[in-house]
Amino acid sequence: YQASGIADSGRLVTRWNGDRVDTLSGTVGFDGQGGPATATFDLTRVSGTNYDGTVSVSDPGAGVDVTVAHSLVTIGFDGDGDASATAADAGVQLTWRTDTLAADGLVPELDTLTALEAEFCTDAQRSLVGVTEVELPIVVETNHTDRDAFVLSKVDYDPLGVHTWTDPDMATTAGGETVAISHRISCKTSSSDKLDSLGISTSPDAECSTLTAASLVAARSQLTPAEETAYDTTGRQVSLEPDVLAPAGPVWLAPFADEVVNGNTLEVTASALRVDWTDPNYFALPENFRGVHYCTVWSPAWAYWWMTVGAFQP
Repeated sequence: YQASGIADSGRLVTRWNGDRVDTLSGTVGFDGQGGPATATFDLTRVSGTNYDGTVSVSDPGAGVDVTVAHSLVTIGFDGDGDASATAADAGVQLTWRTDTLAADGLVPELDTLTALEAEFCTDAQRSLVGVTEVELPIVVETNHTDRDAFVLSKVDYDPLGVHTWTDPDMATTAGGETVAISHRISCKTSSSDKLDSLGISTSPDAECSTLTAASLVAARSQLTPAEETAYDTTGRQVSLEPDVLAPAGPVWLAPFADEVVNGNTLEVTASALRVDWTDPNYFALPENFRGVHYCTVWSPAWAYWWMTVGAFQP
């Protein structure tokens, strides 16, 4: 039996923890050999790149309904979460692969918002320290596709350089298309006091949540009047909570419950790491570990999905 196809329903969730993927879970539907089929993933990292769990494939029209246990199976994930593996269980061998496909052209509004991601952390740097493009004209942004490289990256200063990581996610649009879009964006930027020390006049650092607020504003600009009215009157509204300050880089990189439903609101919390340049508590650290402000926040594309679809789900 062999089948492949573009997911037309469901969702796969890849949860990163630092430079590793902790879990791959969810169910997606696709056109199999015999008609509608599904693949269900429930995999958890045990150690290194070894995973336990199950992968199930159901293609009723082709007479296929199998669950294959994975025990210490090596799975290689690339930068945007694509993965592949082979596992054998009870005489059945399963080879599978997942690939993230761009959603270009399916939803023009998402295309517009996704285009903003190329300079998202450049804009974040200016916004967090209260400067304009005229005041801080040169910022080099590195959009990483390799998770290890992003984890090891540090803010640069000759010229000023920020670093970006985007976590993709699967979502079903209001029109019924299943697409892979950005969910969270992580930015490594400079703190205001570090820039002050370089002769750049700034304001005190803003909270990372202001970046999610900007994503919500960008998303709202793409809504039709009817969509905006529907979201404002019947959609679950977003409540931006105070940033969660991580005590160290590995904690900032680790996943946490940043989205919590509370009645008619969704509480969204940004993850932050701040190591101020002038804080004596950090003087013993290497210089490239100091004077930084890291943020993980919602992308504009995810904010748009929330306002058009997610806010109306149970």
